[in-house]
Amino acid sequence: MAEEGNPIPRWQRQDLPPTLSQRFEFDSYTETRRFLDGVAKLADEAQHYPNLSFGKTYVSVTLDADGKKLTPDIVALAQKIDLLVATAD
Repeated sequence: MAEEGNPIPRWQRQDLPPTLSQRFEFDSYTETRRFLDGVAKLADEAQHYPNLSFGKTYVSVTLDADGKKLTPDIVALAQKIDLLVATAD
């Protein structure tokens, strides 16, 4: 594990209910929209849909485990979401 009790860095882990969350900041609405479109595609592929809140230049993503433990699939989705930002740079 990357950090004690947290499977991936930069994401905040909560245990009750089990979630991973992170806020992503962008320089423009265009970048925000591109990120949202990428998250939608990844969510469709994973068949796991995050809770999203967003504004012009930010997106807050929360992945929940439906009251169960965080699974490797949820962690993998978070890592893929991280890659959306890394590959956009």
